[in-house]
Amino acid sequence: MKQINLLIFIFLLLTFFNSQVAGSVRDPSPGPGVVTIYYSTDFSPTTYIHYSVNGGDWTTLPGKQMDPSTNKSMPLPYHQKSITGNTLTFVFDDGKGNWDHNQGGGNYVVGQPGIYSVKNHVLKTIYLYPKKCPGNPTCSNHGTCNNGNCVCKSGYYSEDCSKYCDPYTHIVCDDGKTCVSGKTCPIQPLPGCQTYHDGKCTGDTIVMPPSFKARRWQTPTKGSGGHRDSFQDYSHLVGWNHVVYSSDHQSATLEVKATHKDGASLKYSFNGGSQTSSNTKQFTSSFTDVLTVTVYGSDGTKLVLPEYDFMWNTHTPIQHTSGDYRDGQKGAIVSLFGWPDGDIEKECEMLGKAGYLGVKLFPHQESLASIEPMSNILNPWYFYYQPVSYQQNGRHGTRATLRQLIATCRSHNVRIYSDTVLNHMTGSGNDMQKHRNDAGSCVYWPGKNSTGGDNMSPFFTQGFTYIPNENTELPPSQEYPGVPYGPLDFHCERALNSWTDPLDLNAGWLVGLVDINTERDNVQERMADYLTDLIGLGISGFRIDAAKHIKPDDLISIFTKFKRNMGGNIPKDFITWWEVLLGGEKDLLMCNTNSGYNFGKYIENGLDGNGFSTDDINKIKIWWSSFPNAPSPCGGVISRVRQVIENDDHDQQFGGSSRDMHGKGVILVKDRDVSGHRFFEKKLFSGPEGVSDNNNDWPIRLLLSSYYFPNNDAQLGAGIPDGNSDCSKCKVQCDTCKNVAKTSAYQPNKCGYTGPVYTRTHRDKDIIMAMRGWMGLDTSVSNSDIGIPDSC
Repeated sequence: MKQINLLIFIFLLLTFFNSQVAGSVRDPSPGPGVVTIYYSTDFSPTTYIHYSVNGGDWTTLPGKQMDPSTNKSMPLPYHQKSITGNTLTFVFDDGKGNWDHNQGGGNYVVGQPGIYSVKNHVLKTIYLYPKKCPGNPTCSNHGTCNNGNCVCKSGYYSEDCSKYCDPYTHIVCDDGKTCVSGKTCPIQPLPGCQTYHDGKCTGDTIVMPPSFKARRWQTPTKGSGGHRDSFQDYSHLVGWNHVVYSSDHQSATLEVKATHKDGASLKYSFNGGSQTSSNTKQFTSSFTDVLTVTVYGSDGTKLVLPEYDFMWNTHTPIQHTSGDYRDGQKGAIVSLFGWPDGDIEKECEMLGKAGYLGVKLFPHQESLASIEPMSNILNPWYFYYQPVSYQQNGRHGTRATLRQLIATCRSHNVRIYSDTVLNHMTGSGNDMQKHRNDAGSCVYWPGKNSTGGDNMSPFFTQGFTYIPNENTELPPSQEYPGVPYGPLDFHCERALNSWTDPLDLNAGWLVGLVDINTERDNVQERMADYLTDLIGLGISGFRIDAAKHIKPDDLISIFTKFKRNMGGNIPKDFITWWEVLLGGEKDLLMCNTNSGYNFGKYIENGLDGNGFSTDDINKIKIWWSSFPNAPSPCGGVISRVRQVIENDDHDQQFGGSSRDMHGKGVILVKDRDVSGHRFFEKKLFSGPEGVSDNNNDWPIRLLLSSYYFPNNDAQLGAGIPDGNSDCSKCKVQCDTCKNVAKTSAYQPNKCGYTGPVYTRTHRDKDIIMAMRGWMGLDTSVSNSDIGIPDSC
């Protein structure tokens, strides 16, 4: 019994001793996935280890320097080196051409992480560790580790399981680690009626995930099936012009803001001149041409930017010999709803004679167009408000026709104002891709076009998509290369469910329109440059559509950048009015300055804090939606100089507006009450509801001139009689198309209200005379003096 106890004691003692020795060698312990080598060296003064990890490339000669051993169990002359890896092949040298190989003259090899020693050409194992799988975290959290090798979950592949072979969009890889034949998995659509549902907000998040940056550059490449000539090299190269004027607007600095997907070096040509590496160029009023900039990438890519105009060429003098126009700060502006450029250009002679301040165009930027009816109407009016780019290729004309229109109208002393969309782009699912509905019906529809026609820009959204993009091999996302905006320049998808929640108002997708992230500085810069471009083209000001859905602070920043672009000097005749429907949210939006989402005094304070003068603040106005029913909903919270009033407006025609005039105005195309409408439009100028000082209250007043709905049918009224809603242009599902025939808007022999299609209320003599009286113009003039037929 004593002998057995003695043997047990000796065994435990040896075990303890060995563990102490091993423990001391392992201290500090590098752990799994690391090979530590202790080498007893005769090399002086430096010892190197030259090695290959996991069968990969060898280190550069002479290798990595070893450090003197700090382990008491391996004192000098031992040197040490810890190397991350599961296997190691190695030799030693002194950096002078002297080498130490193993006893057979070959390389030392260890096949598992652990601690090893080498002395007198003999490799010994001291302690072994488990193999560690690659990836950080291990196997990228998409697999399990098995003896140093990642076993990837279904769909994931590569050594560390970091790459994804979506089983819905690819052929699943055979071994779960590498694609078939080492190639990228072929793209496949989602099965059945499935569609993608990512890019949606969670909680109070409003931004797109940073990973969505990888979904940019979706435009088909040259030579691919989906490419058009107008797409240029948008698959790799995008850009726009950034212009800053001098304070007198007689010179400007232009900087080309171009981005290349792969970082290729860029050169620039201005109006066909020699290429230069400088993206900046100075211009003065001696430059009288229209500018074209071309960007060249070192990889052969090329981008021709839209033409650019400078304001010293386009803002020809307005010369009123009479009337209280106040350098463009007072007057009547006619909104010509559904009028093409050519018709407006011809009408401007009459408008000038009548004494109107200007014309407000409906959105002229490149916008949505379709070959398939929407609710039985081809290209309904609301496609105006779904931009595809900021290029001036709209429903009613090109940049060239707009330039000509502006020049002609200014020659008749008529200014041009632009309806401008900054809040959003097209509706989700309204883009150039194929789509389907996953609600069980599996209805398919083709991609849409744009008003650019042969010069169409590419555009992408995430809605109702089921085919991954060929370039990114990822689900589609929002991208508008003609601007350019990428996926991160948009808010994540959020329904606009609350009209009193600032977060929803700012970031919600209004009726499904993809909402731009106006908090981003690059977005604000691009919008300011867009407004600057319009001024350069000859535009005198802007209506800002859906301003209520852009955070007030963001609008302050955008217009501050715009003022900077104007050399700190906003043109004296400039005005802008922002569409802010007050409704039941008047306290939040207007009355309560500290509401956190206020377009009243808060905007004024913000602009003042950014260096705007009182005169400049007065140029930035709010469309006063509570007029005429409640002309002063918050008392005098902002000056009436900053309020723009209107009776009949285009939104009310279609029943989607929350605005209600409560019997104090008439919606002409719905009510068909000509005398009532005329009464209220005359009153708009002679003595509007709630006026205190008619000469100075509400110095900007708007008059809508629209078109009658066929058979008083509001659905047919959604189609504009400009030819673009004519069913002869339909290509898909045309049996449901309700025709809206083309009619000329310009008919000089017509009087106001006489139709039969366009209303031409601006031609009504009674309204003209009321407006002229308000403007201090002669009211004893003849019909020919004010440009209307004698029969009117």
